Amino acid sequence: MNIAVTGASGFVGRNLIEALSRTNHHIRALIHRKNIDLPVKDNIEFARADIHDTGSLLPALKDIDVVYHLVGIIVETRRLTFEKTVAEGTLNLVDASLKNGVKKIIYLSALGTSPDAGTMYHKTKWQAEESVRNSGLEYVILRPSIIFGPGDKSLNSFARLIKMSPVIPIIGDGEYMMQPVFIEDLTYMMVDCLDNEKASGKTIEIGGPERLQFKQIIDIIKKVLRKRRIRLYIPAGLIKPMAGLMEKIVKPAPVTTDQIEMLLAGNVCEKNELYDIFDIRLTPLEEGLNKYLR
Repeated sequence: MNIAVTGASGFVGRNLIEALSRTNHHIRALIHRKNIDLPVKDNIEFARADIHDTGSLLPALKDIDVVYHLVGIIVETRRLTFEKTVAEGTLNLVDASLKNGVKKIIYLSALGTSPDAGTMYHKTKWQAEESVRNSGLEYVILRPSIIFGPGDKSLNSFARLIKMSPVIPIIGDGEYMMQPVFIEDLTYMMVDCLDNEKASGKTIEIGGPERLQFKQIIDIIKKVLRKRRIRLYIPAGLIKPMAGLMEKIVKPAPVTTDQIEMLLAGNVCEKNELYDIFDIRLTPLEEGLNKYLR
């Protein structure tokens, strides 16, 4: 089977490429930057493609059977917006896939996505999902909670802060809930979607095995690092105006109002349907962190 992966140089993309490289499939990693850190193996090739450039997508998807679509942004820049990259970019990919006879799209969305979501991030993810669902192609849509592992930009940023600072700032009361998903578990499920008929045509919410308050997550990271740190709770009402001001001045802003809204809203599954679809034991947060965090 010939498989293409968009966003191959990102955190999930690099790990997915590594997992796919251990299969008998031929992998085409679609990249738009020169400097990449991906495995070099006989069943992996690289192709230059830009999700915003339909002319580059057509040759990049030639002779491809399945596309993993991972391209996305979490913060807007002066050049890249949620609408352009997430919504329009996915539409471009669907169009190029149809023209090339691609049979299946596996799309990495996000938990919390809905048509009436409170953030542009989740609203445009919904638009992207709709493009995939209405494409006429076989599809699987995956909505993970916060993803952690070597090289992630979420929990690892807090780990670095815990290593350096005696005080750890927490927005709000820290009681909002999350279900961290270990990257090895996620990539296992993503690879399994290639042949898993139970996953076909589904939009699957993916949470880890534990529902944890954010402050509990911080405590687990401290425990793994063997650091004693003080929590400093900062009212969200103080942070939001500052974030809004920074968004107007700096692109990309270090913290956005969308990010704060998503954080405070929490990120958990109502029912983890994935256990009915995938044969998997999900990795608890502390166990996963102990594999790589020191």
